[in-house]
Amino acid sequence: MLATLNKAKAFMGVSEEDDSQDLTILSALAAASAAIERECNRSFEHKLYRQTLDGSGTQFLRLRNYPVESVSLLKVDGKEEDADSFTIEPENGMLFRRSGWPQGARLVEVEYLAGYTLPSDETGAEPATLPENIQLACIMLAQILLRSPGVKSERVGDISVTYDEAGLPAVVKSLLRL
Repeated sequence: MLATLNKAKAFMGVSEEDDSQDLTILSALAAASAAIERECNRSFEHKLYRQTLDGSGTQFLRLRNYPVESVSLLKVDGKEEDADSFTIEPENGMLFRRSGWPQGARLVEVEYLAGYTLPSDETGAEPATLPENIQLACIMLAQILLRSPGVKSERVGDISVTYDEAGLPAVVKSLLRL
């Protein structure tokens, strides 16, 4: 998840000792984390990713997940490339290749280590590297979900419910810079 239970409880004014709402808050944090990753079209977790990409026809190729720590495998049109044939721009997930990337569907296969260390309440956990604005966006979205479960309208006669599909609230988008 993109935020911890303890941080969410502190933000929401819930005592750390009060565990009566923990399951509800954790569920909202999980839903908020999934919605943010879906909206951003990327995963934030630090792990090994594998992607097959279309060749861009330019010198730059964007990977979905970043920051990129390293590339362990790069194949272009089925041929493995040397590590010195490209450079990584870690913060924006770009691979630069002076000779350019070929243009075409599904020509580039990449395996790479990328992402952030996610926050954790576990004792001895590695310190989080996920930016604070993303953690805050997750907590704020979870709080919004807890207040309003997304029902846009209801009708009792012949029972009808309409759900709001407007996407993320503006305050969350601004924290994510979408």
